[in-house]
Amino acid sequence: MSKIFSSFNRCLGLDLGSSRTRVWLKNTQTAEPILLDEPSLIAVDQTQNKVVAIGQAAADMQGRVKGQVKVFSPICHPKITDDELLRVFLKLLLRQLNQKVYLFSPTMLVSLPSSVYPVMREVVVEVLTELGANEVFIIDQSLAAAIGAGIPVADASGSFLLQLGAGVVEASAISLTKIVQTQTSFKAGNDIRQELIYWFADNKHLKISQSIAQQVLQNLGNLSDEANFKLGITGLAIKEQQPLEVEVRAQEVRQVIEAYGQQYVILMKKLLAMVPPDLTIDVIDKGLLLSGGLSKLAGLEQYLVEQLKIPVSTVDDPDLAVIRGVGLVLQHLDEFKTSLGY
Repeated sequence: MSKIFSSFNRCLGLDLGSSRTRVWLKNTQTAEPILLDEPSLIAVDQTQNKVVAIGQAAADMQGRVKGQVKVFSPICHPKITDDELLRVFLKLLLRQLNQKVYLFSPTMLVSLPSSVYPVMREVVVEVLTELGANEVFIIDQSLAAAIGAGIPVADASGSFLLQLGAGVVEASAISLTKIVQTQTSFKAGNDIRQELIYWFADNKHLKISQSIAQQVLQNLGNLSDEANFKLGITGLAIKEQQPLEVEVRAQEVRQVIEAYGQQYVILMKKLLAMVPPDLTIDVIDKGLLLSGGLSKLAGLEQYLVEQLKIPVSTVDDPDLAVIRGVGLVLQHLDEFKTSLGY
């Protein structure tokens, strides 16, 4: 990173997700921080061993480029799939910030799921230090999401949060700015997309892409008994090997979605069985909060209410809760240092 930045912008936040990477940087020119929000993807020309795109530009290449260009995801929680690709991805991503501001040995705060392998934390710290960070702190993703959602995490009474991401889902009990207990499932958004791809191949004899699977998840994915909407889905007919559009109803794919919904019910029940009784009372009083992009799944709130018999609600802008929390912690770093990994 550039070494010619003023001393005022010394803090930078990073939400390092397996689907998207978000960056927070305080802007000294305006009250609003600078935010980057890009897919966690990097495209490499393998014949020349050269990076050709990252982020959204790399995502746009998926399924549309020749064989020598391959799109990689360097992060797949709970591990890093390629240390060197992660290094290059972060270097090029942070260089986009240098077009707006100059970075000078910043303090960096990185949110990671509590379930990631210790070696991943070590690699992330090593990479960011090599890129110029003066010091690196780690915050649990669920704690960052709770702070970003405005939950009073410093209270002694417990708060319960289900963070639903692309690579990992974590159910957490939080009290006195600490994660008291966490239960983890890797049956998350990426798995659902892959399951939908298999479902279309088996039931509609249609080959669909990851981006189409995401559209299905967003537009047809639901946990409601009353969902009766439908959507035209285009893919490649497996037998004829030609483009084909088929009509799919929400209820048809619900069997795929509900299997994951049940996983999250089990996850919460495991968490509630492990926390102290006083915190169990708190979840009945205060309810469960949902965050992360997958929390937008239609009917999820009501499904969890019916299955768990507790109040459930989704935080505002759930996919941005983590990076908002990272920014808030950076603005009050001294108050939160005891809750962070260094």
